[in-house]
Amino acid sequence: MTNDHAEAVALHRWGVIAEAANARLSPAERGLVVRAAAARAHAHPDGDERRYSRNTLDRWIRDWRAGGLDALRPQARVDAGVVRRHPDLLDEAAALRLELPTRSAAAIADILWHRHGVAVAERTLRAQLRRRGLHREALAAEPKAFGRYEADHPKSAGSPTCWWDRGSRTPRWTPPSGPSCS
Repeated sequence: MTNDHAEAVALHRWGVIAEAANARLSPAERGLVVRAAAARAHAHPDGDERRYSRNTLDRWIRDWRAGGLDALRPQARVDAGVVRRHPDLLDEAAALRLELPTRSAAAIADILWHRHGVAVAERTLRAQLRRRGLHREALAAEPKAFGRYEADHPKSAGSPTCWWDRGSRTPRWTPPSGPSCS
C-alpha cells in the first residue's frame, strides 16, 4: 500500500469519526453520534460507498485517541502471503505442479479435494504457486533436458559410438567390422 493511499484512508477514517471524537460529548451523546455514523454510507477514497459497524467506529476512536492520525492508517497483515490453514496441502500442490507443469490450478484443487476432502480455491493455489515461482509460465520457460548425450564434436574422447544398422531399427553399439574411421 502506498504512503499516499494510507494517508488518504487515515484521513477518510478521521472524517467518519471526527464528530464522535469530540471530547466534550458525554458517553450517551457519543453513542448516538456513532450509531448515526454507522447507519449511513461513507464515500471511501477508492470510490466505493462503505458502511462501518459501530464496533469498527469505536475501535477507530480508541486508536485515534491513543496514536493520533498515524494510528488510523491501515496496518499491513503480519501473516500476508502465508498459508494459515493446511500448509501441507500447499506442499503437495507444489509437488503436483512440479510433476506435471502444465497441470492447471483447477486440476490440482480437484486432486486435493479427492485425496483429502479439503476444498482449496483455484485462485489461492495460483497465488501460492506463483509466490513459490511454480506458475506455468515460469516452468514452461525453463530449458528442457531431453536425456541425450551430446559430445563437443564427433568421435571425441569419452563419447559413445553408435551405428545404425541399415536393416534394423535399433542402434548397434559395437563398431562395424572393417577399417577404422579414426
